[in-house]
Amino acid sequence: MSLEGIKDWIVDQVEILLIIGFIILVIVAAYKRAWIMLGATIIGFAVIGIFVTNPNILLDLSEWINDRVNIGGDN
Repeated sequence: MSLEGIKDWIVDQVEILLIIGFIILVIVAAYKRAWIMLGATIIGFAVIGIFVTNPNILLDLSEWINDRVNIGGDN
């Protein structure tokens, strides 16, 4: 038995919770007219959503940053 099905189910549930949380925070920020909070909510949930839907992007991002900062002195 593979755990792939369980992993997919958990990812789907987390996506639903993220959407619900996003909608609630956007409504609260719009009601309070807290535009900075609204912008931070949109950016924050976008970043979190990217990592939930595609966790392999963390590896790509770390390799890209390593190439830019040249950690380790590799030429």
